[in-house]
Amino acid sequence: MEFRVDPDTWFVFSILFISGLGLFIVGFIAIPYILRKKQIERLQFKFDRKSDRFEKVEKKISHRRENQLEKNNQKLKSDLKISLRDIVKNNQLEPESLTFFSDFEKIYPDFTSSLQKKIPKITSNEIKLCALLRMNLSAKAVSEVLNITPESVNKARYRLRKKIGLKPRDDLYLFLLNISNSAN
Repeated sequence: MEFRVDPDTWFVFSILFISGLGLFIVGFIAIPYILRKKQIERLQFKFDRKSDRFEKVEKKISHRRENQLEKNNQKLKSDLKISLRDIVKNNQLEPESLTFFSDFEKIYPDFTSSLQKKIPKITSNEIKLCALLRMNLSAKAVSEVLNITPESVNKARYRLRKKIGLKPRDDLYLFLLNISNSAN
């Protein structure tokens, strides 16, 4: 028995075999590629969701931190005013005034350095005067804290305005307020 294959059948069979083999190779390459692509999309989605959660948590933590710092700042400001009232009432200058100025530095940490940058030849007494003026105290209250007369306070203010270079219409308090705001 001789086995003979018709050339047309052989051609159809070859085409079917090559097509099947081609589909198998394409499937062997395409299916893992599609599965990897879907897996990468899922991982990217999970990463984006986690990063969004992380950002929300970071914002919440920073907001709480800011609130806590604001509360501490308000407490320090009220403590500063109380210590200033105690200094004025008791007329005990040295220990309490040192506490006042250290509290002032806690509330406005860069005030002195900013003031020294703006006015390079400023003295320590003028810095104390500026701190008290920054608190918007009257000449009488400043004189009680520094243990000098109100006229001396006015003269010191005049000299300070002259050293700063402020014009008569310019406000010294606003100048000091801008320094403390630019420092914070």
